[in-house]
Amino acid sequence: MAQPQPIEIVETIVPKQLDFVPFSDADNTQSLADNLPDGVLYRAKNIPNTNFRTFLAALALEIGRIEGMIEFIADDYYIWTSTISGLLPSWERAVGIPDSCFKITKETPAEDRIRNVIGKFALMNVVTRDDFKLLAEFFGFRIEITSGTEANGNVFPLTFPIIFSNSLKESKFTMIVKFLDKVNPNVFPFTFPITFGDDETSFLRCVFRKLKPAYCRIIFLYLGE
Repeated sequence: MAQPQPIEIVETIVPKQLDFVPFSDADNTQSLADNLPDGVLYRAKNIPNTNFRTFLAALALEIGRIEGMIEFIADDYYIWTSTISGLLPSWERAVGIPDSCFKITKETPAEDRIRNVIGKFALMNVVTRDDFKLLAEFFGFRIEITSGTEANGNVFPLTFPIIFSNSLKESKFTMIVKFLDKVNPNVFPFTFPITFGDDETSFLRCVFRKLKPAYCRIIFLYLGE
């Protein structure tokens, strides 16, 4: 059975919101009129071009302006549609971005910053091997994870490269992460908002080292190794 895609899982954890749609000026004008009582004092509320109807139309413009502000806040508060000039920086601070792995520059596109926030918010509580793989896929990497024990075993022929450990316990708690794609700056589906070190896997290696249990040793291998 096909594995679920990372974006689909994130959208389940952080679902899309329903849009807030402001009323038109004409609808707001009529709404004001409909909520006024009938009678001689308010008889002009539904008569076009009267002073009272014009007054209601002016009030409706302000209501429309307020609704527009509510729409902006509702959209910007939601991480999927947040903006750099709006609440996106607050989202980043809430999840601890920037940090030693997630970097921000003035040139970082909003879509990349949003993706980082969503990734850190929804997928950083990793526990299992599949959790780590899903996190890697979300950021554009295909990886394979094995333990030190699985990589070496106790019989010949050994699988190369051989991962040496000081003890069976250390081997058991060694996580071997192999990148399944050739290391190339063009493998990403989007522009990464970080400064890379020796190659483009630096980001994921940094994240994995932060997320792994303290007792766990992690070794990274690349395609062809």
